Amino acid sequence: MNTGRFALRCCTTVLVPLALAACGGGAPGCSQCPPIEGTYALALGTGTTPSSCQGVTVTLPRGPLEVRQQGGTLSGDLDGLPLSGTVYETGEFNLLGNRLAPVDGGTAGPESVSLSGRYVPAVGDGGVPLLEGEWLGNFASTSSGTVRRCAVARPFTATRQ
Repeated sequence: MNTGRFALRCCTTVLVPLALAACGGGAPGCSQCPPIEGTYALALGTGTTPSSCQGVTVTLPRGPLEVRQQGGTLSGDLDGLPLSGTVYETGEFNLLGNRLAPVDGGTAGPESVSLSGRYVPAVGDGGVPLLEGEWLGNFASTSSGTVRRCAVARPFTATRQ
């Protein structure tokens, strides 16, 4: 006797992947992407360093922020840290990076970073495109065999050079 479970399972197995492909579920980003690629002068906004960062070396990025683009896929570099991410038709974007070497092995800077925000196109003649959003850095330091971690967030603006 067929209870319908087999038919439902087959239907779900075939139709869900087709629906995702038809709705763009397999391809990140956008087809009509904003031209985000370029070199940007990075400016972090003011903020306080959390008390959890006491005893942790916190080095904020100076830039420039390099962004490369292939459709909706982004790659880039910020202070020697490779980044990868996505841009969307709305101009929203994200860039993420992780440092492979341990921070206390002589490499200053965060273990990981994320930049999320939006692309703002140039306005008028002589206008310059910019990126604005939030930068988040995750830091760690090892002392006496103990690892201390903290996260620092800052608003940022990056102007295309």
